[in-house]
Amino acid sequence: MSRYTIPNPPDSPEDRVITVGWDAPLNTYWATAFDPPASIDGEDVEVFWIGYTPCELPDVESLATALRKHGVEIPPFTVEALRVDKPGEGESFAGRPATKLIAEMTRPYVPADQQARIDVALQGGGR
Repeated sequence: MSRYTIPNPPDSPEDRVITVGWDAPLNTYWATAFDPPASIDGEDVEVFWIGYTPCELPDVESLATALRKHGVEIPPFTVEALRVDKPGEGESFAGRPATKLIAEMTRPYVPADQQARIDVALQGGGR
């Protein structure tokens, strides 16, 4: 899995951490944003987490579109690195332990186009 920290959008807390990457086992790009805990004993506060279900964000463009909803832009050098990660790391959803179970568990909750990508990946067509 790749992971890159990218800049925060204007007007967001300066200590927010936004990361993006490619997750080969889930065949998806992903992004997270967390703010630091409010207290020393607290946990980081999730701002958003996208790309956590199989085949959710199949290309960098879909990741960029999802991030724009949060006012986040991916720097061009990170876009290029992400484009290299997918073919470099591969798509390994098919054939992994529990893949079919995960696919069936997510089926009721994902859009039809995403489910179609999952079905293709289950057949090894995403490789």
